[in-house]
Amino acid sequence: MKQATHEISHFEIPARDPERLRNFYTNVFGWKFKNAAAQNMQYWNIVTGTKHIPGVNGGLYKKGSRNQTPVNYVSTPDLNASIAEIEKYGGHITVGKKEVMGHGFTAIGTDPEGNSIGLFESKNRGMFRARGTQSQSGANRVKSKLRQNKRADSK
Repeated sequence: MKQATHEISHFEIPARDPERLRNFYTNVFGWKFKNAAAQNMQYWNIVTGTKHIPGVNGGLYKKGSRNQTPVNYVSTPDLNASIAEIEKYGGHITVGKKEVMGHGFTAIGTDPEGNSIGLFESKNRGMFRARGTQSQSGANRVKSKLRQNKRADSK
């Protein structure tokens, strides 16, 4: 598993007051929100990037319990193998493998210190990229001359 590229591909933010947090992230970072409520859950997709600079997209949802914290999802080509690795090295799986219809599979665990880790295996394995060619979201990388900051690509 160490040979595969494991990038943060999605994040989720729980909110006591979703409207307040949507306004906060929109005003502070310019993130865009789209209502994607499904299965009696208040959920908004978050777009963090732009046409020219792709970002990692995420979601915001109504908190179900006080103990919910943000979760970063790491992409993996083999969810079962990643679950085994987490457990082998002292982590724990708290939510087993679940299907996300049309997208793939997820699981949630914790590292040895109790921090949440989400795992995501794409249904479309073609979404995994060779380093430096395409982002996890499917948006092409932007050449440096099109960026406002004019810095060279790091990869």
